[in-house]
Amino acid sequence: MSDPDYKRTDANGTFTGQVNMAGTVGRPAHMAWSFRTSPTVQAIATGRMTCKAGHMQLPYHDSHANVAVNYFWHSSVPNNRRNKNYTLYGNCTFRVNVGGRPGTANLGFSFRYSLFDGISPSSQGRGETPVEDTSYSSDLKIAYDS
Repeated sequence: MSDPDYKRTDANGTFTGQVNMAGTVGRPAHMAWSFRTSPTVQAIATGRMTCKAGHMQLPYHDSHANVAVNYFWHSSVPNNRRNKNYTLYGNCTFRVNVGGRPGTANLGFSFRYSLFDGISPSSQGRGETPVEDTSYSSDLKIAYDS
């Protein structure tokens, strides 16, 4: 509850995650998130992108086809329980041109998170270890045309 906002920026973009746990004791909470590609990634794009997100532990998915590469992608993952470790993942594909070489970019991200309200019993001793500040990662891979 003391730190409900998460934001990380790297060479590929900016990711945010937010949760408001006030008034949700004993009930699941929503984790809102967003992602926007960096200006550097936007500069090499030559077309629109298709993005898909999913979740390793919850029945969640989100997808957007044919959106601008600077699209502010945002969604909300419902039914997050306290004291559990979760992983949200996303992937966007789009055409690029890097130094005169055309190709297809595959930009993926992963966000590991846990919700702790300071009230519910801790997960310690049940095999769950809280995730740390290295929770977010992204990777850009480009397959160049032959």
